[in-house]
Amino acid sequence: MTRRFVFDEPERVGRWVCDGFAGHWQPDNTAIGLEIDGALKVGVMYDNYTGASIAMHSRCIDPRATSREFYAHIFGYVFNQLKCKRATGIVCSNNARAIRVNEKLGWRREAVLADYFPDGDAIVFIMRREDCRFLR
Repeated sequence: MTRRFVFDEPERVGRWVCDGFAGHWQPDNTAIGLEIDGALKVGVMYDNYTGASIAMHSRCIDPRATSREFYAHIFGYVFNQLKCKRATGIVCSNNARAIRVNEKLGWRREAVLADYFPDGDAIVFIMRREDCRFLR
């Protein structure tokens, strides 16, 4: 089994992430993925960078592929490389699995946007540098 972090193919990873949530890839977006035996298993796409904040969108088809090292890369990009104060993620209120994973990773609920999605509200999650346990 060959595991490889994918840093140099943002369009491939970003489009794959977007396919998981009907998002829209833009050429200036950044993305980080993890593939096993050449197939993407987990990825994060970033957009809406403001200088202080960035939005993160994720897709995972094999939770066993994630690791502390993967989280160190995706949050390291946000907090160490870009020097953001926070990362933002939005999850549909009916996606119990994603809510559970976000909370387990240390994301905090900041707000709820009523009727944001066709099938539920949006829960706005944030991760601040000081709350991120994956940084080196």
